[in-house]
Amino acid sequence: MFEALSSSFSKEIAMIKNSYYLILLTTALPVFSFILIISIFYKGVAFELPIAIVDNDKSQLSKKLLFNIEASPTLKVFSHSFSTKEALSLVKSSKVYAVVIISPNFQREVLQKKQPKVTAMLNTQYILIGKILTAALVETVAHSAGEVEFVQNLVNTQNSDTALHIVSPIGLQITPYFNTYKNYFLFLVSALLPAIWQIFIVVATIVSFGVLFKNKGEKEYFGTQNITAKIIGKMLPYTIIFTTIGTLFLFYIYGTLGWYFEGSFAITIFAMFLTVVAYQVIALVLFVTGFDYARTLSLGAVYTAPAFAFLGVTFPIYNMNSFALVWRDILPISHYVELQISQVNYGADIFLEVEKLLTISAF
Repeated sequence: MFEALSSSFSKEIAMIKNSYYLILLTTALPVFSFILIISIFYKGVAFELPIAIVDNDKSQLSKKLLFNIEASPTLKVFSHSFSTKEALSLVKSSKVYAVVIISPNFQREVLQKKQPKVTAMLNTQYILIGKILTAALVETVAHSAGEVEFVQNLVNTQNSDTALHIVSPIGLQITPYFNTYKNYFLFLVSALLPAIWQIFIVVATIVSFGVLFKNKGEKEYFGTQNITAKIIGKMLPYTIIFTTIGTLFLFYIYGTLGWYFEGSFAITIFAMFLTVVAYQVIALVLFVTGFDYARTLSLGAVYTAPAFAFLGVTFPIYNMNSFALVWRDILPISHYVELQISQVNYGADIFLEVEKLLTISAF
């Protein structure tokens, strides 16, 4: 049995060496995809998002508001437009994400305590950018309003502490856990990389067996004895390659980049190994449903490509409908990412991870 496994392993290594396609699938393309994702989110925090300003008042207070907007690291004033129409044309041409309109008589109405409106029009096709802009603008306008009210109260009370207390009678302290700086690199990349990684595992496994059957070499390759050993030997190079790639990028994110890892690398890497094997088995199950190379690749794409949406990272699990929950449960990567998060953020004990490890093993 060991001889059959060793022979199959050696043949697969030789097959990979002689196939540019398999070399791309097992090394170049995964590495390129990971580097691309890392480079896109490397900054981590969205800042200097361009907006247009329409100041219909041009008073001292409106200029102070504009100063506060420009001082925000999230916002960048791309244009001081003369009209709303001109500003909206910048949104349509994707030069800015939002338009802020300051109403006429802004300063006079503020001083008369008539609550003038500052209108913000946002392009919410970009959901994430829209949320970031909304939060930044609300914070900036609230800060500016607080400054005005503080000055007015200071004139009346002649006491800075009393003036500040009137503006904000209740203090609020918000302490974020696990992602203190709201960094999207840590939030998204740690889930995006496994979501891409599992696609390559399935495709590489299907290609390996698909090429064999396409060239009518399955009978000569498997024969009638030690078929299980030969299948394991054939899959083993990909198991080693993809476990190694996953481990290297895990160490890169939580080692080289300095993100703190609360739990155990050993448990996470073991779960990663189980996930690789699980996806290889799933790829074989898809393949033996019809032994059709092209159709199996399509099935593999349908099964793996949407995985990121079901991980529960960008969309909460408790808001998913029954179909989404079932789809999530049949993806080994969702259980792996859940374990990875519990190890990275919480440093969960091994006994708390047994259920997740058994679930992945069940595949």
